[in-house]
Amino acid sequence: MAAPQVVAGESLVSKVTSGNALILCGIIGGLYLLDFLLTPRLDPSEPPLLKPSIPLIGHIIGIIWHQNDYHRIVHQKHPIPIASLQMLWGKIYTVWDPQLAQNSLKTRNLSFGPFVVEFAQKSFGLSAETFAKITDNKDLVPNFNEANHAGMQPKPLHAMNATAFNYISRTLDKVSPGDEGGVAVPNLYLWIRDVITFAAAHSLLGKENPWENNPSLVEDMWTFESNLPHLLTKPFPAITVRKGYLARNRLQAALGKYYTAEHDINDPTVAQLTRGRAKVLRGYGFSGFEVAQAEIMLPVAAMTNSVPVMYWLICNVFAKPALVDRIREEVLPLLEKGSDPDPDVVMVNISRLEKECPLLISCYREILRLLNQNVSMRRVLVDTTINDGKGNSYLLKKGVDVQIASGIMHRMQGVWGDDVLEFKPEHFLPPTGKSAGQAEKEKAKRNAYIPFGGGQHLCPGRNFAFAEIIALCSALVVGFDLPPVGMGFEQMKAQPAILANAVAKPVNDGEGLGIKLKRRKGWEAAKWRFKN
Repeated sequence: MAAPQVVAGESLVSKVTSGNALILCGIIGGLYLLDFLLTPRLDPSEPPLLKPSIPLIGHIIGIIWHQNDYHRIVHQKHPIPIASLQMLWGKIYTVWDPQLAQNSLKTRNLSFGPFVVEFAQKSFGLSAETFAKITDNKDLVPNFNEANHAGMQPKPLHAMNATAFNYISRTLDKVSPGDEGGVAVPNLYLWIRDVITFAAAHSLLGKENPWENNPSLVEDMWTFESNLPHLLTKPFPAITVRKGYLARNRLQAALGKYYTAEHDINDPTVAQLTRGRAKVLRGYGFSGFEVAQAEIMLPVAAMTNSVPVMYWLICNVFAKPALVDRIREEVLPLLEKGSDPDPDVVMVNISRLEKECPLLISCYREILRLLNQNVSMRRVLVDTTINDGKGNSYLLKKGVDVQIASGIMHRMQGVWGDDVLEFKPEHFLPPTGKSAGQAEKEKAKRNAYIPFGGGQHLCPGRNFAFAEIIALCSALVVGFDLPPVGMGFEQMKAQPAILANAVAKPVNDGEGLGIKLKRRKGWEAAKWRFKN
């Protein structure tokens, strides 16, 4: 009697399995039919369509999962200059060719402006009432952008730099020549992070900045920054992005007290940039707390890329002792001694460094090439045709979003050479002499180098960040030794950059690489000061 039962059981399993297979086939078939029906129909002049491997949603999953690195993955499979990526029943354009990128960034028919409004509500957790103050006032964003522009003009920019320089000076002055063996810095990345964070906080928000009396906000700011893409893309962030959500709340509460107390109005040490932006928001009825909600991005934007750039510059320069010596030779003749009543003061003129230290500046730019993976986003405002200068043109349709991946162009072997993944200090040195094709090579480099975006949306804070980074780096190179502890500088690895920032951070926030910070012989008493 047992045998028939087994046969019956096998027959039942077979029927169930066959039924499931039919259902599965039906689902898959339905998806592909849906994909066929919903696939966007392109004008023949538009960029070619790249369909996702998972119908409808594959590219969306790829961007969420791989962040900025997704463009490299797709471009490796499809090495074409420009493409349309299917997103559900819509599409985005993605640009990988340098000349097409330059033309896309320069035209006013493509704008970043719409994203400022669309990202605001989720990024900052704005109430419907606060968000309506942005959407109902069409001139708010243009006026806000004008305040940005005014706050980054030479005079207010120099004032911001001076405040940042003062904080950096005080930090270096604390390193005593009597510290036998040097000051232990357990984590170089976190040390640089804290120096830049506090310097920028003082520069932007003045002496009453919330970080001054609550250093724990440093961790909150970087927790918020690293979770920003998830706050934008995940539902129910209070649950699904708990750490980032709570960090944002604490930052906004602290900044809310700052703006409610009107420090931005009454404190003369506050930057014109901060004052002007808040004034625009207040003019449209924003309360102090609502200003704080929106302006949480001001310190984040000022610090998020400066810190990793500074870190990788130090790591790559100090990993090569011969390079350190060459940069010292550049910087030393430009240092000013005796111009201050205090004979120990060493004055560093940042403007002279920029003009007369080509190797140092080349190293800075090379770090941006090697580790900047910025994805510039634009929306097409009117139907626009862009060309690559080689006779090929592409139609970009109104309303479609465009992504321009600098990381692809920064690592093109045809532009930068076969050693494109290596740090090459000389990449940006001025060419010596004239060789065949030299002008074309230099033009190709200029077109392929877009760490700050371009056009009307060129990063407004790039000069502020540059001054901070070059000031600290020049003082460390000349006045200090930085023997590594735990591992070599060259051993630290970078993790892929996330959508919210451009520059790759070290793995695990640089854990495992520390330094001994000690003054060099002959510079034991130096008091480092900086000017524009």
